[in-house]
Amino acid sequence: MGELAHPLKIHAHHLLCLLGFRGLGYSQEFIAAMGKVVEKLSSNSTFPITLVVECDFVCASCPHNKGSKCLKEANSELKVKTQDLEVLHRLGFEVGAQMPAVEAGTRIKERLSFRDIAEICLDCEWLELGHCAQGLERLKTG
Repeated sequence: MGELAHPLKIHAHHLLCLLGFRGLGYSQEFIAAMGKVVEKLSSNSTFPITLVVECDFVCASCPHNKGSKCLKEANSELKVKTQDLEVLHRLGFEVGAQMPAVEAGTRIKERLSFRDIAEICLDCEWLELGHCAQGLERLKTG
């Protein structure tokens, strides 16, 4: 795992995953990569990010990533792209939008509800843990 790019390319749906990250993941490498992103964006809210619908820093460490495609399930690549586009739509961003991390957090706080997370992340195995909803609650009340 290398250094974080500047700006950091991040799957739009990973913005929601970052809210709920609690040190769980698909592999130790994946957990380390997600932890590195969480740490960087938490310690530097002005760190620039670019919202993408392609393999990002976190995906590069995922065991389901093969040739920059998600092969967890037969339709995973389509599911991920659909989630990304839905997050972008609900937050009012375009693919490739670049901003300080804090701007993405502000949009999430202002525009996303618990229902939005339930709808966007309907097929996510991590949703039932409730960590993302807790993260959104902290963001909205913090």
